[in-house]
Amino acid sequence: MATKRDLIRWFIKEVHWATPRNVAYFMEGRGGSDRSRVYSSELSEMQTVKDRTLRLKRIRNQDGHFAYTMLSKTLPTFLFNHDVCVRNIIGKFLHDRGMQEVSFEKPADASIRQYRFELDNGHMSGIQLEEKLVKYYSHLNVQLIFIMRHRECPHLEAERLRKVFQISSKVFPHQPNKVLGACYTSYLEDGTVFNRKGQAKLKPFNH
Repeated sequence: MATKRDLIRWFIKEVHWATPRNVAYFMEGRGGSDRSRVYSSELSEMQTVKDRTLRLKRIRNQDGHFAYTMLSKTLPTFLFNHDVCVRNIIGKFLHDRGMQEVSFEKPADASIRQYRFELDNGHMSGIQLEEKLVKYYSHLNVQLIFIMRHRECPHLEAERLRKVFQISSKVFPHQPNKVLGACYTSYLEDGTVFNRKGQAKLKPFNH
């Protein structure tokens, strides 16, 4: 039976590096400052285990942000906040659905089974979003999950999500479940995703 630390190590290996909050979403399905402090302490202790193959390392980027890893040598700088949020999403998704292999192969921000995750910060125009859907996903038998994030104004996430669904209805008129989505803030709270017709059920994984 896997211990808590075994699960943490597995998650960090899959996502290459993680912050305490990322680990909290994976382990408990919730974030928050209290849980981050608990897992920060746990991760710090995991740096001192005697077995070098199990020992975590803490690495920093040029801006002074840090995360825990077993293998990675460096952290991103320019995209650090984006990549931390992607790991929050992955942690929440896996907490709700169990351990699954994670890939960061482009063009998606992350892939798990048939799902392709895109964290949208609102920088792409409608035309760019449409081009991305057509170019990268129209010929793939996958489901795309857009997670909309707005750091300063979370209420604007819903407006952005509506825009993606409007584009998906144009690009995939007969595939309402091709593009799924959620607001970043609410997704981390309840893990619910939607298609353009309403709440969508994700297929269960076969273990």
